[in-house]
Amino acid sequence: MRPGQFIPYYIYRYLRWKSGDRTPLTAVSKVTNKCGLKCDHCPWWKRDIKEASTEDWFRAFENAREMGVIHLILEGGEPTERDDIDDLISYGKDLGMLVMLITNGINDFGEHDPDCYWISLEGFGKTHDKNREKGVFDKIVENIKRNEDVKKIVGLTLNKCNVHQIEKVTSFFSPLTDGIWFNFMYPYKSSKDLALSLSEQEKVAKNIIELKKKKEYNIISSYSYLKAIGKKRRKEKCPSFLTLLIDTDLTLRQGCTVEQLEMCKCEVCNLGCYGELTEAMKLRFDSLKFLKISTGLEDRLLWLR
Repeated sequence: MRPGQFIPYYIYRYLRWKSGDRTPLTAVSKVTNKCGLKCDHCPWWKRDIKEASTEDWFRAFENAREMGVIHLILEGGEPTERDDIDDLISYGKDLGMLVMLITNGINDFGEHDPDCYWISLEGFGKTHDKNREKGVFDKIVENIKRNEDVKKIVGLTLNKCNVHQIEKVTSFFSPLTDGIWFNFMYPYKSSKDLALSLSEQEKVAKNIIELKKKKEYNIISSYSYLKAIGKKRRKEKCPSFLTLLIDTDLTLRQGCTVEQLEMCKCEVCNLGCYGELTEAMKLRFDSLKFLKISTGLEDRLLWLR
């Protein structure tokens, strides 16, 4: 292995992918289905799958690293519900991967040490609590303020209930976090018609683009991704092979996270994770910058192979 910076390394991997290589860049590891919250529209906590052991997850991480993964995402459920979460974070780092933890934000950030937290948000104040539980929003804000030095990104999943709060969320969280990321809810069967239509998403994306131009708003979603919103996506254009999915029972597959639950309707999907990767595969440097910021990498050196 050798030390290097992300963008030159990504271009190296990009040339390999263009030559037919289909090795993944990111591993999305669903380390648990357990969660302290029971959001009605969330399908993940409703699954009854036994958790794998610490040692089994270590082996899964080793396999992912051997396949070319440099970015390890720990999610759930709520990953901090695992007693061994610190061991999983440390082992991922020891293997040379950047470790990001997706969280509901109610447990203390200071207790763990991923490269970056992604805090999942459903809206501002009571709107967030309506989809989660009463008092959860205030717990998140308190947690953020208590841990100023922790690298953290707020991710707002946009739907019909919170779309009117975009600027309010951006204004409030910009000075408190390392960035705001917007994601459009996928119309899962369990989403109860909360997802925005393509035309609604396109209108919203144009609004976010205008907000992003304001210096005081720290929106890290790329212009390239936002400008692509509303356009029909074809499955063959989505570089889902870049993502290795490791399920709670350690089942491994490359591809679309939606298809862990149901067949993906690619033409209506504007999920930010795949949307930014799609633009990065076109060497859009603002999407590469998004990947760099959102992983906690910035410009520091990382051991790469």
